[in-house]
Amino acid sequence: MEPIAEPHLIAETRRRLVGWEEAEVRLELILKGGSDRSYYRVHGGGKFRGPKTCILMVYSDRRPDNKSFFAATEVLARHGVHTPRIYFHDAGQRLAWMEDLGEADLWSHRHDPQPERLALYQDALEQVAKIHAIKLSDLPQSLSCHLQPGFDAALYLWEQDYFFQNFAKHFSARTTDEIQDIRQQSQFQDLAHDLAGMPRFLVHRDFQSQNIIIRNRQAILIDYQGLRPGRPEYDLASLLYDPYVELTMDERDDLVAHYLEIRPSDDQWDTNQEILAACCAQRLMQALGAYGYLGIECGKSAFLKHIPRAVANLREILALHPVLPGLLDVLELRDDPAEISAAVA
Repeated sequence: MEPIAEPHLIAETRRRLVGWEEAEVRLELILKGGSDRSYYRVHGGGKFRGPKTCILMVYSDRRPDNKSFFAATEVLARHGVHTPRIYFHDAGQRLAWMEDLGEADLWSHRHDPQPERLALYQDALEQVAKIHAIKLSDLPQSLSCHLQPGFDAALYLWEQDYFFQNFAKHFSARTTDEIQDIRQQSQFQDLAHDLAGMPRFLVHRDFQSQNIIIRNRQAILIDYQGLRPGRPEYDLASLLYDPYVELTMDERDDLVAHYLEIRPSDDQWDTNQEILAACCAQRLMQALGAYGYLGIECGKSAFLKHIPRAVANLREILALHPVLPGLLDVLELRDDPAEISAAVA
């Protein structure tokens, strides 16, 4: 994405934000995440009306889900999900000014005392449960047509390929031929088709600790541009087996029980431990593929440090529920991820 000159962004901020016409605008680049979007915290000085700070998002057309953020925001806000307020969206310039929710995400609370931390997780689950309760048939076509296509077998298989291409080839101790033989095992296609054949509900798609802002002890969701029909267990897997935060098995069990208690009783949603395990395996393959891609191909080596925890989480799932027997062989690492990164570079 070609950078937009800061003087232009400052001028557009004064023009687009009501009350900021005379503000002394200062931009602070936010260095976080692995997306192709750029975010700035925008500070205003002097006498003016409106918020004292806001977040400016600069996005591109390279990813189709970038544009979906705005329709997704409207869908979620209509159904009471906590989301940032959008002050102004300039679709032509691909700029959006949004409410500044602060810097404290759920990840930053990972060392809080357990009761306080788990209360935040429970609130986050209550927000995502609102998403899962939205009836797809009730969405107006004017909004649903701008959301991302639902999870189908092709998308699940793409996530698996993403894992094999960006993680396995760099980090697995298995040979290329061995990895290819494992990839061809029927269980992978079976998993994709089984999940795709189940009833689908609206899901966040990237429901992890750094995409949940905490303000006044309440969870507010961000980065939900991937909103689409899928399995609720995929979101549960994203949060409860999040490689950024270490949770105990008892904590996960308690949080799953809390989620099940708050699910509507009339939504005809049926689940079990095997479906959750399948979604955990699927999600963690996607995450490991992303860490490999961002760490090796994009040079963002900080993502490589999350590989050991993601591998440990996936091994834990497969030990209890062997949904993909051959996958354990791929998870045998041949070297430290940081050392491999240096060798590849």
